[in-house]
Amino acid sequence: MPRFHFDIHENGRVFPDEDGQDFANENDARKEALMTGASIARDAFVLGSARHVVVDVREAGAPFLKVSIMLDVEEIQA
Repeated sequence: MPRFHFDIHENGRVFPDEDGQDFANENDARKEALMTGASIARDAFVLGSARHVVVDVREAGAPFLKVSIMLDVEEIQA
């Protein structure tokens, strides 16, 4: 089974995934990257700790996929 690593970036801070996870195929790893990014972004955006979250996915040390989620809030004055 291929092993994928999910490195997290929040506002310039990097949290490398040293262990990685095994997935049966690339589609399962892609789904995990999307769910991970959405979950981390939701928490970071609500807490105000980040406005940009990136999940860099590596397979066998090589770049495989990047999920980038950005928050842009614009207050509208009536």
